Amino acid sequence: MRKYIAFLKVIECGSFTIAADELNYTQSAISQMISSLEKELKVTLFIRSKHGLQLTYEGTQILPFIRELVNAHNSLNEKCMALNELQTGIVRIATFSTFLSAVLSRALREFKEDYPNIVFEFHQGYYREIEHWVSKDIVDFGVTNIDGLKNYQTIKLFDDPLFAILPSKHKFSSEKVIPVRYLKDESFVVLDEGDDKDFANMLRSINIEPNIKYRLGDETSILSMVENGLGIAMLPKLAMLVGHFDVVNLPIEPEISRPIGVIYKDKNHLSSPSQVFINYIIENIERYLKN
Repeated sequence: MRKYIAFLKVIECGSFTIAADELNYTQSAISQMISSLEKELKVTLFIRSKHGLQLTYEGTQILPFIRELVNAHNSLNEKCMALNELQTGIVRIATFSTFLSAVLSRALREFKEDYPNIVFEFHQGYYREIEHWVSKDIVDFGVTNIDGLKNYQTIKLFDDPLFAILPSKHKFSSEKVIPVRYLKDESFVVLDEGDDKDFANMLRSINIEPNIKYRLGDETSILSMVENGLGIAMLPKLAMLVGHFDVVNLPIEPEISRPIGVIYKDKNHLSSPSQVFINYIIENIERYLKN
């Protein structure tokens, strides 16, 4: 449906750039959606000329059908909102700090444009805390590392690979990829996640014992320590979307990643607002991770 909405917005604005700004996408994302739509329909929709962006003949013929389709989609959403009482409600979420900062804050801003009266409650903590809050019904659902979870229903969102985070003048900073064994003698600044899913145990799983000098509670503090030459770190890619520091982040070999996903006890017991917000995250997660 996003492709059809983008198509109508480009026509309305007469520009890919302006349409991208209004829909909160990059210009390349809009171009890709239009290109995908053209491949799907097997026609060319736009031509560029000295007069600007213009619809092709085929585009003018297809326009009424796409407009009708988008209108029907909007009407369906409005009807579903009314049926499920989505104008009001509470969504209670448990998650960890980087996902909240890099993804949920943006998702919430956009979601609230359509559902301004839904109230959100956030519980922020480590993996085990998130699982506990879900199990005790303190929250409706959580977003966490789903590796090895058995007592919850889960929906995988993405794999979040670990990167080596080095000071900008580190001896390995010019490498494109770095074998983990090169770092075995380095001093590490690590995220204290409080359980067996933390970075140190991931390294131990491939027979590397990290030389840990500092344990800190948040990624921002770790990045600041690395920036000031107090050690190196291993942080997930998601952490790179939060803040800007003078550090180098390198892919590692062998690749180590954590599967991030939604966890809940029973989907049938989730409120309608919670189910709709989960679907919203699923539909938009790739966009949030790219920006």
